Amino acid sequence: MAVREFTDSRGVEWRVWDVTPEHMHPITRGEDYMANLQDGWLAFDSGTEKRRLEAPYPAKWITLDLPALEALCARATPVVRRSDTGSHRAIRATETEVKAMESSHAQLTFRSPGGREWTVRVHECLDDAGRQQTVLRFTADDIVVELPRWPSNWQSATMEEFAVMLLDANPPRRRKPGEGPQRRHDDRTIQGGAGGDADSRRMR
Repeated sequence: MAVREFTDSRGVEWRVWDVTPEHMHPITRGEDYMANLQDGWLAFDSGTEKRRLEAPYPAKWITLDLPALEALCARATPVVRRSDTGSHRAIRATETEVKAMESSHAQLTFRSPGGREWTVRVHECLDDAGRQQTVLRFTADDIVVELPRWPSNWQSATMEEFAVMLLDANPPRRRKPGEGPQRRHDDRTIQGGAGGDADSRRMR
């Protein structure tokens, strides 16, 4: 499976990932209440809103440009609370989405020696000239810093390497309240070792 995180034309940050039948328990997939989710879906999550685009969806969604990806998000159905059989479907679908996200390893969380907890993931957006750009984004609470170039093996970086990346990242900005997907309780965490409190030097 794959995961993308992007900022749409309204400035809303979304995370999108594919949920396939392989992520579902065979019994769950066969239940009537799963209905048109049985063949999988694309999950869109902004932190305050969730949408689902049921299969079949474009197989090349992972390589679509941002306007096309945003169009898929607009086509997706907003998730609303339901009762009775709808609640069973909502619970099972959410459990399956969490399982799919956990298996992706698309982001990780680490704690710096100074105690600040950072989440790291790849983020796509348009620059001021309207050109698509991809950055490695570090977030801690409402602080955001971005690195335009980063090692391809960033997911296995040491604490020392992350400290250097933070020092090389663009100056920090503050995230608006409720902006963007938030860190989840089940994010993978790396406890930092030596390497210096780079985040405290940059962010104070």
